[in-house]
Amino acid sequence: MKRSITARAGIACFLAASAALAVAGSAHADPSPLNGRYTVVGGSDMFYVTATSSCTTAVEGCTASLVSNRGWTSVATLSGGRWSYSVTMPDGVVCADGNYADIFIRYSIDAATLAGTVTADSNGECVGGQVTEAPIQLTKVG
Repeated sequence: MKRSITARAGIACFLAASAALAVAGSAHADPSPLNGRYTVVGGSDMFYVTATSSCTTAVEGCTASLVSNRGWTSVATLSGGRWSYSVTMPDGVVCADGNYADIFIRYSIDAATLAGTVTADSNGECVGGQVTEAPIQLTKVG
């Protein structure tokens, strides 16, 4: 089933939120590596993501494998205090002319607060291109 860019942005929000939740901690404490199950909430959308970190402590360059309940996988990398990852969804956006185009979704999550942004971009495959950005929040649930 094809989804609009708004629905894909919601998926992107979920991914970003899940990565952010994995590093939950106080602003003064070192963030934790991403491990466990997280909810990702952005706008009116919610998803789950399971994270498995390669690190015992969250240090620069730490990575975490992500698997969503929506069928996508990605790898988040900690850099500059933020978890970042991206996902490409084939035919993820309906262009104004009715054609479908791939959508590229980028997540950036603050490692301490697990709040961040998700950006969805049709990368110019739609006439004029379509870019949306939305806030997201991750919460660890297991």
